Amino acid sequence: MARPRLPQSKAEVSGAVLKNAGRFKGRKAPKRTRPLGDPYVKMNETERSYWAEFARELPWLHAGHRVLLRMACNLAARMDQGDIGVSAAHALSQLLSKLGATPVDETKVTHDEAEEADEADRFFN
Repeated sequence: MARPRLPQSKAEVSGAVLKNAGRFKGRKAPKRTRPLGDPYVKMNETERSYWAEFARELPWLHAGHRVLLRMACNLAARMDQGDIGVSAAHALSQLLSKLGATPVDETKVTHDEAEEADEADRFFN
């Protein structure tokens, strides 16, 4: 089975575009994508905290991911309550994979060392 296609925005964040420029040369990213935005109104507080965490940790997510992210937040909140079975845990794993939030995907994202530095350090040093 072929590997799933890496979204253009995720490829840019992870540095894959720089590593394999030819692979992404003819690829077009979706235009006019809206930002991820705020959580759904009917989400509870735990789900909203997961929404904020995912939005912070996965900067490539946009409005097209909202429903998948809502489902992932719901399942993660259920997991916190101990109300999750094997099939729901598997569904959460699949959703996280689709959103690019699995440990395997984490190893593919490169972090700029300057990004890791604390902004306050330049004022206090």
